[in-house]
Amino acid sequence: MSKVVKTKITRLLEEIDDEAVLNLLMEEVSFYASKKDIVDGLNERQLKELDEAIEEADNKETISWEDFKKEIDEWRKK
Repeated sequence: MSKVVKTKITRLLEEIDDEAVLNLLMEEVSFYASKKDIVDGLNERQLKELDEAIEEADNKETISWEDFKKEIDEWRKK
């Protein structure tokens, strides 16, 4: 049974050309393959920062991808 399912999944993946979609799928598959939640390895401070970031995203308090890339480029130059 598992070989049939793996074959079907492989065929589906071969049809996807969108790299963003493939990256999302990779993250999801990696989670289930490792059976480990990355949150389990975070300390209290990191968990608090994660909660704050999620709240900011929920409240649409984010910057665009382009602005983020500009900030990273500026940070690398310092």
